[in-house]
Amino acid sequence: MAEYTQQIGMVGMSHKTASVETRECFAFDTAVLESFVANAKKNNIDEMVYIATCNRMELYFVSSQIDEAMQSVVQLLEQFAGLKREQFEPVLYKKFHKDVIRHLLCVASSLDSMVIGENEIVGQVKNWYRWAAVHKTTGPILNKLFHQAFRTAKRIRTQTEIARNPLSIAFIAVELARKIFDDLEASSVLLVGAGEMSELILKYLTKFKIGTIILANRSLHNAQRIATEINREATIIPLSEIIDVIPKVDIIITSTGSHEYLLTKDMITEHIKKRSQPLFLIDIAVPRNIEPAVSTIHDVFLYNIDNLKSIADENLKNRIHETKLAMELIDADAEDFLHWYQSLEIVPLIVSIQETFSTIRNEELQKYRRRKLKHLSDDDFAIVEELTNQIMSKTLHIPISYLKDLSDNYHKKESKEKTRLLQEMFKR
Repeated sequence: MAEYTQQIGMVGMSHKTASVETRECFAFDTAVLESFVANAKKNNIDEMVYIATCNRMELYFVSSQIDEAMQSVVQLLEQFAGLKREQFEPVLYKKFHKDVIRHLLCVASSLDSMVIGENEIVGQVKNWYRWAAVHKTTGPILNKLFHQAFRTAKRIRTQTEIARNPLSIAFIAVELARKIFDDLEASSVLLVGAGEMSELILKYLTKFKIGTIILANRSLHNAQRIATEINREATIIPLSEIIDVIPKVDIIITSTGSHEYLLTKDMITEHIKKRSQPLFLIDIAVPRNIEPAVSTIHDVFLYNIDNLKSIADENLKNRIHETKLAMELIDADAEDFLHWYQSLEIVPLIVSIQETFSTIRNEELQKYRRRKLKHLSDDDFAIVEELTNQIMSKTLHIPISYLKDLSDNYHKKESKEKTRLLQEMFKR
């Protein structure tokens, strides 16, 4: 009898282990990701979900050869990221089985985020899971696991205070701007991008009464939409014009999905001469939107996503108690999922019993058909087949129900032992 061998693994890196310079190499666009997943399927990986946010890149996968699959994933990362393995493997974390379950629940619940309690991460995880589902790269195990993660995240939001007065990377970026400029009302900002993060930034800037806002985006319609929804007057410009407004603004905040620098050292150097005041740039995009060399320019101060960590650490200190309560919920939900996952080992046993009895039934029917039931017409014999099938189904109902009960309580030692004995019996 074949045993259930599908196992869960994951590999990833986050703000805790890798710099933004390394993380951005693994922020694949969808075209690259499709090719990545296609190659993964050729390497005995049955299910896969990729997650990429400003703080992390993680790959969750299922395989019947989990150790070989882990090696394959690392090799594919080397191939698609353009980095040698020794350059990034030291910052990877690799997890198996229960550790994967617990980790994903922590991620979706924002307990592994730079900003504990932030609301954006669960939406980002849902979007990547949705991509996997649409592209048919996920399956029964990861489907169950990710839906459990979403339920756990909801429980933590509703049953703890961890998301009360929630912070976010967007809020911290604006907080940094407030620390730099005592009076935001007298300051001007160029906000590059019109996605979810930019919309949040715009809300916070409006709340703190920023003086002037210039909003740049590829789609002018989207930029105008978020300004209208927030009821904030803003000058809308295309990305091609951001260089022209550098002399007019005090702060530039970037958060687009571009895989190329929108602002380079040469661009800033050429236009900074027209300014009399320092220029502050906050780049919260991954991959980064601003060339790191910009920080070497006199009177230009550049902050990236990793520079926001000190503010995030203060946020964590204020939420330690709620974090402990949230972790108790995560441990309980992870244990529940693990029980279901372990119970899958009983599925092949149920299938084996059904197949064994079905084979015996078919063999005996064929013997009787050739000898004692030769006189029956095909229609009459079909009735006999149906009858024997009904007898077999009803006979197996009780033992299979018993096995399903074992499955529900598979975490108990006696259930595992009974299952093992039944497996041995049907192997013979």
